[in-house]
Parts: sequence; C-alpha cells; structure tokens
Amino acid sequence: MADGPILNEAAADFDAGSLKVLVIDDQSHVRNWVRTVLANAGVVQVTEAADGGQAFAAVTRPGAWFDLILCDLRMPERDGIETIRAFAALGLESAIAIMSGEEERVVETAGLLAELQGLRILGTVAKPLTREKLEALFSKMREVATHRPADAGMAPESDLMNAFIHDELQLVYQPKISLRTGRFAGVESLVRWKHPALGLFHPGSFVPLMEGSEDLSASLTEFSLRESIACVGRWRKAGRELRVAINLSARAFDRLDLPERVNAMCLEHRVEPDCITLELTETHVARDAVRLIDVATRLRLKGFTLSIDDFGTGQSGLSKLQRLPFNELKIDRQFVNGCSQSTTQRSVVEASLALARSLKMVSVAEGVQDRPDWDLLGRLGCDVVQGYFIARPMSEEGLEAWTTQWTLRES
Repeated sequence: MADGPILNEAAADFDAGSLKVLVIDDQSHVRNWVRTVLANAGVVQVTEAADGGQAFAAVTRPGAWFDLILCDLRMPERDGIETIRAFAALGLESAIAIMSGEEERVVETAGLLAELQGLRILGTVAKPLTREKLEALFSKMREVATHRPADAGMAPESDLMNAFIHDELQLVYQPKISLRTGRFAGVESLVRWKHPALGLFHPGSFVPLMEGSEDLSASLTEFSLRESIACVGRWRKAGRELRVAINLSARAFDRLDLPERVNAMCLEHRVEPDCITLELTETHVARDAVRLIDVATRLRLKGFTLSIDDFGTGQSGLSKLQRLPFNELKIDRQFVNGCSQSTTQRSVVEASLALARSLKMVSVAEGVQDRPDWDLLGRLGCDVVQGYFIARPMSEEGLEAWTTQWTLRES
C-alpha cells in the first residue's frame, strides 16, 4: 500500500536557494528574463522547457520535483491548457502559476480549470514577470505551506456510504519498475475518495473506517477489483499489457468465493489472471489462518499472484510465512526510504530480500524516494521498486502518457 509525502519541505522552510523551479515558455528571451528575475531573488535551480512536451519530460524524470512551475498558455505543439491537463493526470503536487500575456479572462479561466482538476494553483501572472510579482507568488507559497494541515484527519463516518452511492471513489495508479531491466513492470492501484465538500481523501483517512464495516468493506473490495481489472482490460483491448496490484483487506479473504468472483471479472474483461496481483497487508495475515490459506491457495491455482504487503511491520513469524502460498514479498516503505543511509534499515531490507530469495518470491520495495536508495536496492538484488523517485500515483490517462515517456527514455 504505497504513497508518499505530499509537500516538499523546501517550500515550507522557503530558502530561495533550495527552491526548484520549472519555467515553461516557447520564447527563449522570455525564459532568459524569468531566469534572471529568479536569480535576483536567490533562486538558482531553474529548469527550462520550450513547450508542453519538454515540460512533461522534465516532470517525469526519475527523482524530479519542482516546488514551483511557471507555465505559459500560448505554445506550439502542446499548449498550456494541454500541459495543465497532463500535469493533473500525473497527480502533480507542485505549486503552479500561469504566466501569460493573454487577456485577463482567458488567463483566469485557465487558472480555474487547473484548480478544478486538483492542481495547486497559486494564481496568474501577467507578463513580464517582475520581482514584485514573484514575491507575491512566494508569499502565497508560504501561506499554503503554513496553513496546509499535516494530516487531513479521518473522513466523516456518516458520509461513507455516499462514497459508493454517488460514485465518489476513484483509482489512481503508481508505476513499478524492474530494477534488472529498467522496464515498466506494472502498477499498484490506490483508492481515493473525492468528497464533494471536503475534497480529496487518501486511503488512511477512510479505508480503516470502511474495513470496520462488513458491508462497506465488501463494497470497497468489489470497487477496487472491478475498476482495476477493467483498466487492465482496456489496456489489453488497445494492444498494451498492464499488470496491476490490488490492495485487499483481510475481510476479503473471509469470502470462500473470492477466487470465483475475481476470476469472473477477469473473464468478463478478457484479462489473464497472471496480470493481477492481490496484496494483503502482513498485519492482517493471521486473522483467520485456515480460511486465508484455503482462499489464497485456490487463487494461486487459478493463476493469480499473491503479495504480502508492508512486510516487516506485522507480527507473523517466518515459519508462518513459509506455509502461506504467497509468491511476492513487498518491503514496507519505512525500511526502504533512507535505507542507503541507515545501517538498521539496510539490515532489514537485506534480510527481507534474502527471505524472498529463499522462498522463491518476487521482491518489491515500495517508498523509493531517491537515487542512493534505488542504487542500493539494485546492488542488493531487489526485483521491483516503486515510489516517488519513479512516479507519483496518477490517473489512467496520466499513466498512458507516463509509460510512453518512460519507454522513450529507456530506449
């Protein structure tokens, strides 16, 4: 169950020298001017893009992060509106300001459109950029960093059923990469709740509440399976392969007919079972061992991959893990993130990888945030990685564009 930090700490501390800025404009003299204004304000980490295509390549580079993006509207090939749409599909969390010479109503409408798509819009800037206009943007960035809550808290229980009744749940997809080949290895599907009044909730704010109810937990399982498998089916129909990992609660394994239900969905969408991985968090593994082994074994017999998620955070013993028919082990992010700098974390990661190899399980490390951790995991022989160093969770539309860009970069 992977996700990552929401706000770069550099924006909160607001040391201009640490800020990373992307300037998108098709005119070189405008980019040069903006770079000069930024330099006079102490901002030296500036990346330029002459169009939306170059901007997309910049934000999808491994490890890429921008605290602020200044985006023009009128550009060849891919204009500012198309670029903003692509950023929204990627789930980009950078602060964005529209910098344009278009008439005021057009610029304001573009800003509204970006905000409606969930982007962090600071506002609009009429060309040319000046030190005063830049300081106004910085002031808004400070305000957002100061007032943004560290944790949105739990979602209102009284609205949980409405999430299903009014189709307020949605899936996003986080890419996974094979360390041996560098190739795209599939995705993990992650649920979000777009509350009509309170905004976007991440899983930690509502999934535990839903899993406390048998009916809501069943509905969540049905939604996650149905939407994830349908996505794989759409990719297959378009001639592209997609492998997806789906988070399931322990309650899902209480249903003896789970193998038949998942298989029926695959048949409906013409999806091969080996394209589907079902993830069960280790902390839930021991709730009903007999029923779990029954259901899990039958899922394996039907060709599905089974993964122990968040490995290392639960209490299950090694002997118990050896008896389970799981064929993938997922190392929790609390051990992966920073493992190249921590002897303790590295030891846990090494032990987990050794266990996976001894049990002939595929190893997956989640929460990879930087190049040193990526490099270490490669040296240690980890099979697959995911995390913000590679990409953030994104929409299906964003995933299609991202995979194309990744393939071009790796070719």
